[in-house]
Amino acid sequence: MPRDSQQSPVASRQSHVSSYRVHRLKRWFATWDLRPGTLPLLILALILFTYWAFVTFAPKPLPKPDATWTQILETGALRVGIDPSFPPFESDDGKGNLKGLDIALIDEMLRAWSLANDTPIHAEYVYTGYDGLYDALKSGQFDAIVSALPYDPKKTEDAAFSHSYFDGGPLIVVRASDTTTKTFYDLQGKPIGIELGSTGDAFARRWERRLKFNLREYDTPTNALRALQSAQVDAVFTDIIAFNEFTANPSGVKTVGAPLVNEWMVIAVRKDTYTLLGQINGVIDAMKLDGRMEQLWKQFTVNSRQ
Repeated sequence: MPRDSQQSPVASRQSHVSSYRVHRLKRWFATWDLRPGTLPLLILALILFTYWAFVTFAPKPLPKPDATWTQILETGALRVGIDPSFPPFESDDGKGNLKGLDIALIDEMLRAWSLANDTPIHAEYVYTGYDGLYDALKSGQFDAIVSALPYDPKKTEDAAFSHSYFDGGPLIVVRASDTTTKTFYDLQGKPIGIELGSTGDAFARRWERRLKFNLREYDTPTNALRALQSAQVDAVFTDIIAFNEFTANPSGVKTVGAPLVNEWMVIAVRKDTYTLLGQINGVIDAMKLDGRMEQLWKQFTVNSRQ
């Protein structure tokens, strides 16, 4: 056979590769089984996929502000439901002047909102008995409850809650000379004063058997703290409010450690006021980050934790 009629090795290899690729394409098309009517289905699938991708990944439009937030900006007033009988969170001096941690927190919110919206916003306080706060909020008598309000999961059907801004749970209170008590484990076998029915009482009874607490019951936290002063007990489980009142005068007692049980204090709004809730949370979170919240705690509660 003449030399020029023979296929070179390179050409032969290329021919095999081409044949292999054609074979692969045929197999790929075969898997799609493009029979009559199949192409429209592929187009439909592509359209549906494109729509899903757009809905999933496209930027979402900003939600419309809720009606309550719009009204606050228009009138320049935040209506606040409050029971001004719970120092150091809120109290009235008898002349209509309010003071306390909650009042200072509201002032910080109003300042931030006024600057952000170029609209002066002030608070209009609506005095309401503590037991009637939720009903008054629901009926629209005010926009938010700011009144040392503990988070209550049973109320989530009627109200929306802000991020927490204070932990009002019971603390360990000991004599100022006590240098050994750091946690409740250090009180094993010791006499502990509790107010009947309090959160501190419930906590102590959960650990009573295991740590052999010698519990002494009192009608009020003040009586329990007096027993601590006179060395009738070695510790008292009570909240920062009772401790604050007792230590208004020299008392010789101090708190140690973190709260034994978390009792988060929050702000409540109606569930449809999502913009207002977001604005409240924004200020609370910013104050936690930059240290202003801790400054409020130190200003209105006794800074004696060790």
